[in-house]
Amino acid sequence: MRTGTSPWWPLLVALAAVLVHLGALRNGFALDDVTLVEHNPSIVSLAHLPRLFVEPYWNVGGGEHYGLFRPLTIASYAINRAITGPGPAGFHAVNVLLHGAVAALAWLALRRVGTHYGTALLGGLLFAVLPVHSEAVANIAGRAEILTALCVLAAWLAHDKGWSAAAAGLYLAAILSKESAVLAPALYLADDLTRRRVPRTGRMRRYGGYALAVGVMLALRAAALGAHQAAEDTIPLDNPAAAAGVAPRVATALWVQVLYAASCLVPVHLVSDYSFDAIPTVRTIGDPRLIAGLLLVGGMVAAGSWAWSRSRPIAIAALLWGIFFLPSSNLLFPTGTVMAERLTYLPSLGVCLVLGHAGAAAARRWRALVPVVAAGLVAVYAGRTIARVPAWRDNLTLATTDVATMPRSAKLQAGAGIFLSDAGRFAEAEEHLRRAVEIYPAYAQMHYNLAVLLVRRGARDEAVEHLERAIALAPANPRPRRLLQSLR
Repeated sequence: MRTGTSPWWPLLVALAAVLVHLGALRNGFALDDVTLVEHNPSIVSLAHLPRLFVEPYWNVGGGEHYGLFRPLTIASYAINRAITGPGPAGFHAVNVLLHGAVAALAWLALRRVGTHYGTALLGGLLFAVLPVHSEAVANIAGRAEILTALCVLAAWLAHDKGWSAAAAGLYLAAILSKESAVLAPALYLADDLTRRRVPRTGRMRRYGGYALAVGVMLALRAAALGAHQAAEDTIPLDNPAAAAGVAPRVATALWVQVLYAASCLVPVHLVSDYSFDAIPTVRTIGDPRLIAGLLLVGGMVAAGSWAWSRSRPIAIAALLWGIFFLPSSNLLFPTGTVMAERLTYLPSLGVCLVLGHAGAAAARRWRALVPVVAAGLVAVYAGRTIARVPAWRDNLTLATTDVATMPRSAKLQAGAGIFLSDAGRFAEAEEHLRRAVEIYPAYAQMHYNLAVLLVRRGARDEAVEHLERAIALAPANPRPRRLLQSLR
């Protein structure tokens, strides 16, 4: 049974996306929200709007050294603030509505790729409620992922219609929202090739606009970042695998692909941080994690190659995963993080396409059973998302929730210590700070924070030890030295 593109189906998918994330409206600012939104002077006035396109993404505290340029995302915050005010609810509401719009576009895209309306319905509903998306939606700073996906999918649909100028403009908007969209034209080209739609003439008109868009982005990026086109040297705390060298970085990145797939399919453990030592670095050829990563990535490549001329949905699904993960995967070059759930937002559409396609195919044989199983899967994912969204209420809630799930993360331990201390729960805070420096002994800031708590309870000798360690690790930081002088 085939149906047309009735507006009711994408609206249903969008509604599901909005409903499961409504709890985010009660959340405040957490993690990067504080810097990018709550305390960002660049978004206070719309008069600053034009300058956002020639300024770094992290235009605070020396953030230009991160090598990030996402002006459209920052501009969206400025417009958001002008309309809804400075409180968090308005920003969260926009994130939720944007996710609903992306889910609707996902239905339209999957309807084009699939062979049955059930592919789009199941795949779209799964995308709408996927628990791993909660970071991108419930954390205001995740808007970069949502805007990028919105523009990439809209450009794909425009490209399919032959609206070359619109597709190029939307692609430009995507790469001005986040750099990871840069390979999107490869998806559009592959889609054309699988459908034998690449014209012998007019190729420049169909694809040349994407090259022009990249040129515009690079020119603006150069004006904004100057000499800081690339990120700073990899920080071992944030990406220990990259700091260990090329081979460990690639080996660990392969294993992380397995973790990403698991977080999409079996979202039992979701956390906001995977830095040192949440994912121990893969260092040997015989490590089972490397073998698992090679099997997954090799299997995806093999499946995509096999499906190229046999099953368009499977081929496109493999491309969706690979194209949109590659820039942030650490496979080609080191990035700022070893793993982050928000990075699955657009690539996960490939997983949803496979599940939707498999469900639609199975429904032809088991008409009564498959809808029940599909509805159950959507309901389970929706319930997990509804339960996860409140964890992003504030920094204290997030840190204490996630550190219980991932106690091996030094940054989660540190965050729990900092925010518990701010809440006056000093004994608990000290326990977490001790654990943070135990996991990562070179954590200078946490040696200092721990010393402050030790001074508070009168353990001056131990405080001096941690202050001396903090000074040795970060001699440019004046605070440990000042506190140490006050104790002598």
